[in-house]
Amino acid sequence: MGIDSLKKRAAFLDRDGVINHNWFNPATGAWESPIAPENLRLCDGALETLDALQHMGYLLFLVSNQPSAAKGKCSLTDLESVHAGLAEALDRAGIRFERFFYAYGHPEAVVPELRDIKGRKPDSHFLNLAIAEFDLDPGACWMVGDRDSDIQCGQAAGVRTIQVEAHEPDGKQGAARPDFHAADLRAAAAIIAANDLASSGAT
Repeated sequence: MGIDSLKKRAAFLDRDGVINHNWFNPATGAWESPIAPENLRLCDGALETLDALQHMGYLLFLVSNQPSAAKGKCSLTDLESVHAGLAEALDRAGIRFERFFYAYGHPEAVVPELRDIKGRKPDSHFLNLAIAEFDLDPGACWMVGDRDSDIQCGQAAGVRTIQVEAHEPDGKQGAARPDFHAADLRAAAAIIAANDLASSGAT
């Protein structure tokens, strides 16, 4: 496969439950997105797997719904601090994401300026932006996420989809029909690698 074709494909990745663990919020009694840097805990093997995807020639994009500020659970500054912790870990590991797409809005937001839900999955807005800006081939791209909304987002953008197993109750799974299921991000990357091998005609 030539260099040019490698630049036409990407892996779109949900964050919470895929790259990092969800966090148990004692205030709500539920597993949620981290709202402070100390809540951020990367999944085992996540950095190594992201590095492997890079070396397979995939551009990396993060696409994540982050409604905690909209719901009044924290501030946008808090969410930006969580992202900064992730970005630092990625930088240390030499992992490059082309874009970090965060949808902060929620339809039931208590913060008026965060009622705009454009880009909130299952909306494929951010994937469509990346596909256009980077001249990606949707058929050569993947969306990896744990929730049904991740899969629906990928399907709306015309990319292949892998649903990672949810490890907490109310994982919001079961309604979507992804192309593949995987135990975790590492297993999802193995599926991508196997499909690459099959597409190349290698035996």
